[in-house]
Amino acid sequence: MFRAMEVEPVGTTPSPRQPVQVTGVTAELAAARTKLREVAPSGHWEGILAEVQRLQSDEHMAPLAALQAVYAKLASGWLPPISR
Repeated sequence: MFRAMEVEPVGTTPSPRQPVQVTGVTAELAAARTKLREVAPSGHWEGILAEVQRLQSDEHMAPLAALQAVYAKLASGWLPPISR
């Protein structure tokens, strides 16, 4: 036989909720990724992300530096292969 269980409320969520505001390095990474996404040619996004990852792993670049480097490559005319 099961007994009834009393559960205390955890609390209420304030209304309206404030959106999360990122700051510091997190905000810089988000801004750099957004900027890169805006200039990414159609169909090339996966290749762009692969290049960012390659720079981080092979060249030991920090995430922000890798995003900025790929942005500079795109600005100079480089295009990654189209992902299928």
